[in-house]
Amino acid sequence: MMGKRFWGQRIYMILLQHLPASGGTLISRCLASMQSVCLLSEIHPRGVAHFNPLRQAATWHGLIAEADVAELAADDIQAFGEVIAGLARRAADRGQRLVVRDWAHRDWLGRPFVATPPMRSAWDAILSAAGPQRFAAPTVPRWVTVRNPLDQFIHSKRMDALRDSWDDAWMWRGLRSFAEAVQSLPRFRYEDFLAAPAATLAAMCELADLPYDDDWQHRWRDYHNITGPPAGRQATVIRPVPREPMLPDQWDSLRDNEDLLATLDLLGYTVPEPLCRHPRAEATDVSGATGSSGATEDSGATSGKDWDQQVVHWRRAHAHRPDDVAAALRLADALRWTGQVHDAAEVLLDLARGEPPLTEDAQLQLLPLLCDVLQQSERKFEAIEFRRWLAALAPQHCDNLFQLSVLLAGLGEVDESLEYCRRLLQLDHRHRGAAANFLLYINYSDKYTSAEIANQHFRLGMRFSDRPQPLPPRSRRSGEKLRIGYLASDFYTHPVGKIMLPILQAHDRQRFHVAVYHDGRQSDAITRATLATVDQFTSFHGCSDESVFQRLRDDGLDVLIDLGGYTGGGNRLHVLARRVAPVQVSFLGYPNTSAVPAIDYHLTDRFADPPGLTEHLYGEQLVWLEHAILAWRPYGCAAKITVESRGGPLLGLFNNVAKISPSALAAYAAILRRVPDARLILKYGDRYGVRSLRDRYRREFAAQGVLPHRLEFRTEAEPLEQHLRTMMSVDLALDAFPYQGTMTSLECLAVGTPIVSCCGDYYAHRATSAMMMRMGLHELVAEDAEEYVEIAVQLLEDLEWLRQLRAGVRERFYHSPLTDPVGLTRELEAKLTGWVATPGAVIESP
Repeated sequence: MMGKRFWGQRIYMILLQHLPASGGTLISRCLASMQSVCLLSEIHPRGVAHFNPLRQAATWHGLIAEADVAELAADDIQAFGEVIAGLARRAADRGQRLVVRDWAHRDWLGRPFVATPPMRSAWDAILSAAGPQRFAAPTVPRWVTVRNPLDQFIHSKRMDALRDSWDDAWMWRGLRSFAEAVQSLPRFRYEDFLAAPAATLAAMCELADLPYDDDWQHRWRDYHNITGPPAGRQATVIRPVPREPMLPDQWDSLRDNEDLLATLDLLGYTVPEPLCRHPRAEATDVSGATGSSGATEDSGATSGKDWDQQVVHWRRAHAHRPDDVAAALRLADALRWTGQVHDAAEVLLDLARGEPPLTEDAQLQLLPLLCDVLQQSERKFEAIEFRRWLAALAPQHCDNLFQLSVLLAGLGEVDESLEYCRRLLQLDHRHRGAAANFLLYINYSDKYTSAEIANQHFRLGMRFSDRPQPLPPRSRRSGEKLRIGYLASDFYTHPVGKIMLPILQAHDRQRFHVAVYHDGRQSDAITRATLATVDQFTSFHGCSDESVFQRLRDDGLDVLIDLGGYTGGGNRLHVLARRVAPVQVSFLGYPNTSAVPAIDYHLTDRFADPPGLTEHLYGEQLVWLEHAILAWRPYGCAAKITVESRGGPLLGLFNNVAKISPSALAAYAAILRRVPDARLILKYGDRYGVRSLRDRYRREFAAQGVLPHRLEFRTEAEPLEQHLRTMMSVDLALDAFPYQGTMTSLECLAVGTPIVSCCGDYYAHRATSAMMMRMGLHELVAEDAEEYVEIAVQLLEDLEWLRQLRAGVRERFYHSPLTDPVGLTRELEAKLTGWVATPGAVIESP
């Protein structure tokens, strides 16, 4: 290794190149955790509008002042090289090495940013133009991270950013060209890194004469300064994982792909077992067994295991001994690791339903694997019967109880779901996920009063509470921006993300510094639009509570607004309980109290939480907005959509099935009985594609006198415009109760479809009703289920009256505060300013 003087003064930069989904995010995150490394992430001369190296250098590392951050011209090779060289020298002056993680897919794949990529690295031109005098070294160390191209292909194909421009042939041409171009460069395989991360990073450091810092292993989980999809940052353990699932027809489409086969060969990977054109010769003993499939063998996490060879071996063993349970389980596990989860599911389902019945020990081996495989093969609801079986067999299997409760709620079996939550909390009273889900799900149930639901929140909310650490108001200079933070896991195409984006865009950036903290793994166009809108965007998914607490404290917020509450397993309420901002607020995402003492205010309005009726249900101080509890910017296409009358009467039910309670189903059935020629469309994404849900609804409606032919299930998710046309095609939408709709109701109103709702006591049970009352449509709001049925029947029996009513719904909606995010934001800003402007909080300029 070179001496410190040579390293510190002559070699400044290392170049790390990778393509999307090659594992580069995780590898770079670990490398950047070394104290001697200063990482710039996804840097490319054609990508400076998206990732400016100067901005990263300023905000991540403090190499330059924020005032010195300038916009760079795209494709100015000379200027770009000078910027990188200057930053490299700044890092060297601090005793660090600049590592540039390249955005290499701009050169080989291009999309969605470049239509025709050049198929060569821009860094060749940068480094040759720079010369030794610029980087103070004859050569700049370069290496490439690669991943099995099949895994890279599968993962990339699912990336939201590439979805609109995806083409299989384009992807494989780019991957093959990349593999050909990097043949002369050192390569590090992602799979080898997962199997031996320390050894791989040490080899990288040795290649570049970079001091290896073993303490990265204690720091990498909390390292935030890196770009890439949240999935690359979520890992808390580095270990091999199974291949992402592939459908059988997807395997067939790749079988004769010459670019795939060439790329595998160029990068040193073997052809996967499903793509082999001829049966692979079986190794003498790939499993360590000597003819017996019952040999003891470690789990799929064993490093260096050739899972394709395992499939070959255990497929033959299972064919020869179909009644051998151990062989079937080994085959299914190997199939799962190679991405053949559908084949694995069939093997295990045959085993579960076969004769003679399995022993209890065999059942305990089979059921967890079967449930996992069904989940991975997008058949998770089929696992309910087997998870119930496992719950009876192993009542203390906590993960199974948790997953079972989630799946049952997803099919509207809310009360059974709550029972499994209770069982889990009896076994583990500290299980925050179960507590959070219980509190969310109890809002769905029609068996509890509002007071009982509030009491459960105060009782279980204590599990999210902690002793708050004092945090006085931040001292601010006169005229200094107020620092607002928004925390949620839903800054993507989710109701919270869709409603919040126009609010964030409406903030007065001259008066407010707006920070967004995204605690979710999903990322899409709304995520990118949010990132482009705010002053600061930080991804927290996968980070420890302590690191989140410290980061929020360090950011010096004046106000933190939580948008999640108990959704998604509780978000970060236990972090907020310690107090991370002088003022903490609950808003929008959770329609009930957090019951966390350190959260000061809960934003609502007089229609959602009538003053004098609901204050006792909340631990926070209620703040009634005059404007509205929410405001949304409707889709641009919504106002233009028209549909022809299908003849009526036609009803629509579009809510999350978890919200459809037994009392609501009874009301729907009563309406259909009273209006014999009415039909009902049931639609919620692709949820009604689950046969067991359709069958249950058919049985329940039939038991109440409504024949199945009057129910029309939409079994597949529809594109946005078709989704809105379906909503517009019905004469009347039926809202769920007691937990009412929000985004569903906004979308219905945007296309002029009136909604009948049954009004409850607090926001979760009044969301749609509050919208209708704010629009002046009180006649569509029922006080109980009987009135709900009467309102719907009267409307359906006089379709001319109903059509006159709906003719004005869209106009009322578009002229209501519900479509005025700017007005809502101005009122919100006034509230925030009032809370923060306390004596001693403002310091006059010197």
